[in-house]
Amino acid sequence: MKNECIGNKKLFLLLIFCNWQKTKTTIKMEINKIVFRFWGSNLFISIILFVIYRILISQTKLIDGSSFEKWMQILELILNLGFSLVYLVAMLISSFALLLNLIKKITTSFYLSLFTFLGLPAFCVIFILITLLIDICTNDLTVLTTLAIFSIIYLFLTTMQFLWFRKRINKVELNK
Repeated sequence: MKNECIGNKKLFLLLIFCNWQKTKTTIKMEINKIVFRFWGSNLFISIILFVIYRILISQTKLIDGSSFEKWMQILELILNLGFSLVYLVAMLISSFALLLNLIKKITTSFYLSLFTFLGLPAFCVIFILITLLIDICTNDLTVLTTLAIFSIIYLFLTTMQFLWFRKRINKVELNK
């Protein structure tokens, strides 16, 4: 009788442990699913903004003028195309940085998670705005205006995504 009770206790503890492991694994899978959803949506936002940026560049009207002015407009167009490629690369790197949230230490830390979402976009916006202000002060003309606007839009959308991400992660962590 005593051996049977000890066996039942071990079985009971084993079942509790297995259920706890299953719950722990389920929570991790849920968090991973959330991270991949937000990464996919961020990647989608990046591509959509890039396409809109390219459409905006292609819709730029060329004004009639001397051949020098036409060459300057062509150079400005080439610069804008180059900036759009740099913009795309920066957004893709920023999107892939979101995958760092798969690491539990980063996911559970508000500030590390914030840095993965907003670190690179905030740095880029600050850099572009400083360069834009310097260009405006020295030349009164700049080709960085469109890039700055799209970078600020991306930063805003990524901030919204981060807030939704933290809300979802906190909800999952509270349910454990």
